[in-house]
Amino acid sequence: MNLVGDLKEKVETAESKEEAKQLIQDAGVELTEEEMEQMVGGLKMPLELKTRLT
Repeated sequence: MNLVGDLKEKVETAESKEEAKQLIQDAGVELTEEEMEQMVGGLKMPLELKTRLT
C-alpha cells in the first residue's frame, strides 16, 4: 500500500477496518470493494492499483 502523509498515518492507526475504509473513501480514493479489502486487510496491493495511487 502506498498511501502517503496524513492519510497513511490515519489508516495505519484506524481502530477498525470500517474506519480505515471510511478514511480512504473520505480522501477521495476510488477503489473497488476487492481493492479496498486488500488495502485494509494488509494484503499486498496489485501493481496496477499501486500505480494508480502513487
